[in-house]
Amino acid sequence: MYFLLLFTTLNIKKITHGYMSFSQYRRFFPITETDIYLNHAAISPLSTKVKDKVADYLEMRMKNEGDLYTCLVEEHKKLKGNLAKLINGEPENIAIVTNTSEGLNWLANGLQWKAGDKILLFENEFPSNIYPFLNLKRYNVEVVFIPQRNGKIYLEDIEKRIDERTKLLSVSFVEFLNGFRNDLVAIGLLCKKYGTLFSVDGIQGVGALPLDVKAAHIDFLSNGGHKWLMGPEGCGFIYLTPDLQKTMIPVFAGWLSVKDSWNFTDYKLDFLEDACKYEIGTPNFMGIIGAGAATDLLTEISPVHIEKHLLKLGDMLIDRLSEYGLDYIGSEIQEERSGIYSFVIKDAEDMFNYLQHRRIHISLRNNALRISPHFYNSMSEIEEFIRMCRNYITREARS
Repeated sequence: MYFLLLFTTLNIKKITHGYMSFSQYRRFFPITETDIYLNHAAISPLSTKVKDKVADYLEMRMKNEGDLYTCLVEEHKKLKGNLAKLINGEPENIAIVTNTSEGLNWLANGLQWKAGDKILLFENEFPSNIYPFLNLKRYNVEVVFIPQRNGKIYLEDIEKRIDERTKLLSVSFVEFLNGFRNDLVAIGLLCKKYGTLFSVDGIQGVGALPLDVKAAHIDFLSNGGHKWLMGPEGCGFIYLTPDLQKTMIPVFAGWLSVKDSWNFTDYKLDFLEDACKYEIGTPNFMGIIGAGAATDLLTEISPVHIEKHLLKLGDMLIDRLSEYGLDYIGSEIQEERSGIYSFVIKDAEDMFNYLQHRRIHISLRNNALRISPHFYNSMSEIEEFIRMCRNYITREARS
């Protein structure tokens, strides 16, 4: 019975637009009954879809029913299929890893470096996209930081610094502080012109925004699963092109990273020819099952529809919060925006605490209030959030 419960695919009735209305999805997120959760750029609450499938898995493990491993391998394949749909990649070019940092370390340590090679990074990026490459200075590579201007990354600033020595450029899909969405297609074309490997930290965009790794000429993508993908912690993925797989050394080796892995005493180090070579041992199946359920929802809805909803909510936040003295620090251009909206105000920490005490969840980053709704958040929740911000401001004005 539990086998059937766990591995029955989602059967959600769709409406004429091809996806359920966002309000209908709210029933899968019990947190909406008590709280206003606008902090998906930090960590997403789990849906009942995720909880139920993980609970069924635990029941199976407890009772050891059926051919568990074979079923889990199918869940592994299904998750890769979902992720491939979200980025327009292929399942065989995707490997499941624990998080963004692990993925970028596979890249940084798997490339063959020589003295004088140059890496282009960007100021104000999240450390996951910095430290793996700074750690390569032992090879006497040159790490060059490109500054942001007014919170943006400009292509012309990259053009001034990229050259034939530039082996790698690594940038975020979306900047974690202000939500600026980088033009990955333009950057990818520039990297292609110079023969530079193009790496992307996708964690603040994948799941919420459309991404086409082929159109953007992305060689390597690393992505954790607990933010916009709405899955459990400790289950992320990497995508890498077949060409990169031929040259990127597997810096770790395990029993599942080789061909004929079930011939336990052969000991022939013959790596697999696809991205599975970077999955070196028994994976986090519990995380994979949860991530599979989470991405079932996202692929059904489609990031194209999610993006439109988030931009609409963002318009409302930008227009209304400015009336109460909160200064928006992101881009006003829709194509450069994402699901992250950050505002600065005097006494931001006090305002953050005021909202937290009223069960409204956002982040405080670099003394800015960072608001990050997802597809199930409603306009009425944004209205209530704005009302509470207004209450705080008027209270402060009276004191």
